[in-house]
Amino acid sequence: MTFSGYLVIYACNKSGLHPSLYDGVCDRIIVEGTLVLKASRTVHKHESTEVRQKQIVNAARKLIIRYGSEHVTVRRIAREVGFSEGAIYRHFKSKKDILALLADHIEDSLLEDITHSGTADRTPLETLDFILKSHLSAVEQRRGISFQVIAEIVSLGDRNLNRKISGTIDKYIGHLKGLLQEAVRAGQIRNDVDLDAAAMVLFGMIQGLVNIWALSNYRFNPLERYTPLWDVFCEAVVKP
Repeated sequence: MTFSGYLVIYACNKSGLHPSLYDGVCDRIIVEGTLVLKASRTVHKHESTEVRQKQIVNAARKLIIRYGSEHVTVRRIAREVGFSEGAIYRHFKSKKDILALLADHIEDSLLEDITHSGTADRTPLETLDFILKSHLSAVEQRRGISFQVIAEIVSLGDRNLNRKISGTIDKYIGHLKGLLQEAVRAGQIRNDVDLDAAAMVLFGMIQGLVNIWALSNYRFNPLERYTPLWDVFCEAVVKP
């Protein structure tokens, strides 16, 4: 445990305590036979488990984007967030547990975007367009785009993680289908369109675009390539 302030150790010349024992840990000050140690480290403020876990998960997200999921280790996560490995293990049993919570955070984020995007000012199709664009936005890119993290987690081949990610994708596609149903009721989309297939096409469109963006080493703006894809989709399903 680190500390701040002054630690005073009374030592006589006969004590055998040598100041070099404290090199790299604190500054040494000798005052009339008294060894005064001024801590050079600062105290980590007590933070709740939830805050610590969020910091760890966000670090894992950044590292996945930087190195790929297979190269993300607890040691790297600890270094990224500024904790010891032991501190990480106090919150998570393993790397897989970290990724499982990351998957939960991704699900909450994606579904929250859909839930809170509908307004009276937008038609169902406009809402769909807005949601998909938001998942390709500059803000999303900075925090590590969710769809890329999904692909990286799947690449690990862990059955439990894949089951969790599959559930997230199913819920996401289900919400897209719900918006497509609203568009049918609003007279925007043809009644003969297979909405399950249309929702899956939308998901595949975004996931595929993100994969290509990542493989190009992020050399283009995904939003610029999204627009023509959206236009092709609308031509296929919108009422004439």
